[in-house]
Formats: sequence, structure tokens, C-alpha cells
Amino acid sequence: MTKTRYIALVSLLSAFSGVLQVFVAPIIFSVIQLPFGHDVIVFFSLLLSVWIVRRFGGATGVGVISTLVVLFLRPGMFLVIGFTISSFVFDLLMFIIKHKITFEKKNIMAVSLSTVLSTYIAGVIIGLAFMGGTLLWSFSIWGPLHAVGGAISLILSFPILAALERTGVRKSKGI
Repeated sequence: MTKTRYIALVSLLSAFSGVLQVFVAPIIFSVIQLPFGHDVIVFFSLLLSVWIVRRFGGATGVGVISTLVVLFLRPGMFLVIGFTISSFVFDLLMFIIKHKITFEKKNIMAVSLSTVLSTYIAGVIIGLAFMGGTLLWSFSIWGPLHAVGGAISLILSFPILAALERTGVRKSKGI
């Protein structure tokens, strides 16, 4: 993949994630009072970026740029910084498996563990720094709730990524 395509894909996924975080995630949170919407939006775009870009920095780039989009559109929504940090952690964890998302059992387990752990970290950071929660509450309640959101994002993302893989999207577009 050329550097130009890499930058374009990261930019598009960042805009997609940022806009959904600003307009859709707050609606989902106000309806169910749980952070699952934010987790699904953020980690669907991170999983998609890793699947497409397949190199270190793709997920981090999407995390950082989407955070800037969110803060531009909704100043004061600083809790997204927790997702920025978790996108870097996710990128590091995906580096271990060379940023390859395949649909073999071993790979699915590695991607799932990376996603759930990263969303847990986001939840702990958000709970401690932005929700005013105690250390115990952040580690035992808010972090695990975000981990559940990460699991939901996997349940929604894997079938979409599998369908894209089967149709040969990456090959047909030269990605």
C-alpha cells in the first residue's frame, strides 16, 4: 500500500469514528446508560483500520485523529482521551501478531484478547480521570463494562470483516 493510500484510509476512518463518537455515542449512552456504544464505534473503526492498513501506527493514527475530530466538534468531551490511549495499546498488542486479522482460531483469540484488554484500559482511564470514580470502582465496574463493550464490538465487527475478506475488497482496490 502506498503512503498516500495509507494516509487517506487513516483519515477517512478517523473522520468516520470521530463523527459517530460525537453524534451517535451520546444518544446510545443516554438510552442505555452504559458505555457500549462508544466502545463499539471506536473499536469497529480500529479493527477496520488494522484489517486494511496492516502496519503499526494505523490504529494509533485513527485514535489520535478521531480524538481531535471529537474535541473539535464537541470541546470538553475529554473522555475520548481514554480511547486515544487505548488505541495506542491496541496498536502495540496487534504488533505482536503483525497486524494481521485472519479468521483462524488462534488469530481470532489474539485479536479478541487485544480488543477486550484495550477497552478495559480505556474504561479504567475514563473512570479514574473523567468520571471521578474511585480506583476500586474504575477497575471493578467501569473497566469491565468497557471490556463488555469491546466484546460487543468484536461480535459486530468480525462478520463484517469476514464478509469484506470473502468479497476480496482489499485485493480489488489494491489496498
